[in-house]
Amino acid sequence: REVRAMGFAPDVEVRVRDYRIGCIGAGFIMADVHLMAYREAGFPVVAIASRTPAKAATVAGRWSIPTVHETPRALIEDRQVEIVDIAFPPDQQLALVRHALTQPHVKAILAQKPLAMTHADAAALAADCRAAGKVLSVNQNMRFDQSMRVLKQILDRGELGQPVIATI
Repeated sequence: REVRAMGFAPDVEVRVRDYRIGCIGAGFIMADVHLMAYREAGFPVVAIASRTPAKAATVAGRWSIPTVHETPRALIEDRQVEIVDIAFPPDQQLALVRHALTQPHVKAILAQKPLAMTHADAAALAADCRAAGKVLSVNQNMRFDQSMRVLKQILDRGELGQPVIATI
């Protein structure tokens, strides 16, 4: 509250909460971080899949996700899924993103870092996403965290003077 009173905006304004999310992966990052964030933000998660369907079913039960798919490809092909969140090993992520690009109902993809095993593969994938007209985001820890947003606003206002060096 004090931060807002000082004119800072620590949270991104959420403009849309009705895009349906399908989650690939049922490990820690998905089960304990992404799904909690989606619930707190009011984003609808409609489906989940993992390498182990039983683990996906357990996570689905914990977060009241209505659909469990046997495979990640089946989730991507599910017409109710508009955004695909992929928390999968990087050597398998590239093929899943490419498959999502072929699905007309998929509007956007969130992938974990690293996006691909080589820079060339990542650059080619980014170009393919642009060509397909699909949004690709790569999760970067803390990039949009409230503390980073306010720090940028403080720096932009010049409230700390001229920065010389910064570390976290």
